Amino acid sequence: MRVTAIGDCGIDRYVDLRADRPGGISLNFAANAKRWFDKADSIAVLTALGEDREAGIVEATIAGLGIGAFIAKRPGITPVQYIDRDARGERIFVRYEAGALAAHRLGGPEREVLRHSDVMIATVFTQILDFFETVAEAPSGGLRALDYCNLGTADEPLRYVQRYATRFDLGFFGLSPAQAPLIDALETIARERNRLFIVTLGPEGSLALGGRERIRAPAVAVPKVVDTTGAGDSFAAGFLSLYARSRDVAASLARGAEAAARTIGEVGAFPAPLVPWPADAPAEWAALKRS
Repeated sequence: MRVTAIGDCGIDRYVDLRADRPGGISLNFAANAKRWFDKADSIAVLTALGEDREAGIVEATIAGLGIGAFIAKRPGITPVQYIDRDARGERIFVRYEAGALAAHRLGGPEREVLRHSDVMIATVFTQILDFFETVAEAPSGGLRALDYCNLGTADEPLRYVQRYATRFDLGFFGLSPAQAPLIDALETIARERNRLFIVTLGPEGSLALGGRERIRAPAVAVPKVVDTTGAGDSFAAGFLSLYARSRDVAASLARGAEAAARTIGEVGAFPAPLVPWPADAPAEWAALKRS
């Protein structure tokens, strides 16, 4: 089985630790897919990186994980997500710089990669929307999944869901139980479009929308939450590793919960070294701290 994660591979810049580590939604997924999919399966990322120090960190990590890579190198910076954490280990997104990824567009060879993928997962958010449009329109022969980091715009809160639901077989959403009206709205869309939507709810578990009844699964308890960064990406990898073969939603939710639990007990979505900031790091990096 050929599995391709398309989109954000970059740097998670922890302002509380004054250190960087490789991350990004697509790399987080791929690293965990390597753990949860069968050993014989081929896992790859398709992304764009800049020509900077950060690109070297990401490329070395991808090679070390044994993940396939289709990387476009472009002028500019490698994507960077600035992250802080609160006392409970909850991730606080401070700022995102899409850099080279925002300027990239899929070309013919990259479209061929997707066309031959048995499983593909992409992510949509406002900063890379033009790039994502080229992903959404690219054909692929297998299971198509989409992580909705943004559901829409301020004027149209469900714009992206409405626009892209028919182009992907299933969608992932990270929400909270307090967003019950939004979950109801997603369920309506899933049923109307005959799609499967998976909603993760942090410690409240997860649920699947689109069938006659909702399917629920509890979260897996962990002794200590260290960092929730990438928990949703890990969940998606665990879920798809089973669902892609079995279409068993309940069992796949349970595996996704197990994968997420393994992630939140460590810094980042997968084991990787922290790289201390260089001595000449801009003062504004540390000034972004929000906890």
